[in-house]
Amino acid sequence: MSFIKKAKTFLIIAAAMAAILLFNGNFFSLMHNIFELKKLNAHSAALDEEYKELTEEYQKILDGDTSYLQRTARVKYHMVKPGEIEFRIEK
Repeated sequence: MSFIKKAKTFLIIAAAMAAILLFNGNFFSLMHNIFELKKLNAHSAALDEEYKELTEEYQKILDGDTSYLQRTARVKYHMVKPGEIEFRIEK
């Protein structure tokens, strides 16, 4: 067999294998699962970060950090001390 015939045979076999791989439903399913896994890993990392922040906030509440509690009450819940006047500036 000449080199050209071997090369053509190799290219035909490679093209057939690529066509089987690409046009098989399993390949697209695999690619979909890979992208979904990346998205879920990113979501998991975000949830881990949120859990860490909430755990720190919970610990501050348990420790009775009065400055944190006062700041949270004022900012989140718009609470004021007796006799204070709250000014709200709308954007």
